[in-house]
Amino acid sequence: MNGGRGGFLQRVGTALERAGAAPLEVREVCVAVFDTRVWAGDREAVLLGLDPEERARVARFRFEADRDAYVLSHALWRAVLQACLGLCPGSSGPVRLARHPSGQPWLPDHPGWATSLSRSGPFTAVVVAHAGWIGVDLERFPPRQPLDELVAAIATPAERAAVRQHTGLDRECALLRLWSGKEAVLKAWGTGLTLEPARVDTLRRPVRHPDGAGDPCDLQPLVLPPGLVGMLAVPSGLARIRQLLPEAPGDRPVANSCEK
Repeated sequence: MNGGRGGFLQRVGTALERAGAAPLEVREVCVAVFDTRVWAGDREAVLLGLDPEERARVARFRFEADRDAYVLSHALWRAVLQACLGLCPGSSGPVRLARHPSGQPWLPDHPGWATSLSRSGPFTAVVVAHAGWIGVDLERFPPRQPLDELVAAIATPAERAAVRQHTGLDRECALLRLWSGKEAVLKAWGTGLTLEPARVDTLRRPVRHPDGAGDPCDLQPLVLPPGLVGMLAVPSGLARIRQLLPEAPGDRPVANSCEK
């Protein structure tokens, strides 16, 4: 595609606007889910918009598909941030992203805002919140490895009992939703897997940190196309959650379904 990075931001901004994106108000959340393959023609144009740490990581990818998905996910991340922060596409430099020592992203130029990103193959979910923290996780279905092998390590006894009520693909889907919820919560708290997932009870609402070190959070399923499962961890009492599936040039590939 033509137009360089500025043209890319304009096109993504238009797609987001058509999907319902707008500057966020206090305690609002926006989630945008993309298939990066439909933006593949912009990969070279947007690469220089990434920061040096991101570009260094790009160079370490072994496979082109993984490299492309990373570059486009991070470029789309900044486009979503611009829309949610009320910045004009291309009118200023890229929105600065930084990371805490835990790996949790934050916005050094925009205090009081939070953001998170999750990638699964070519798909990416970006979340922005006018709040103190946020976490999102996105997974493809069916999973690439049997999750039954992991259930003892990730689930509480009550969660294991709930999963056992399902069979076949429904069971796999329930396990994937459980795992996705754990990932979202651990991202929101900024702990990652340093906190054992099996210590976190996601059946309770709000979800509480087992050591009392993180704020209680609500866990919300994302509304997604077939073949994707995702969960969002947010502060309790948020005013509104906007879930967007922006249109993009080209055909959107269809994945396998995980439907309840």
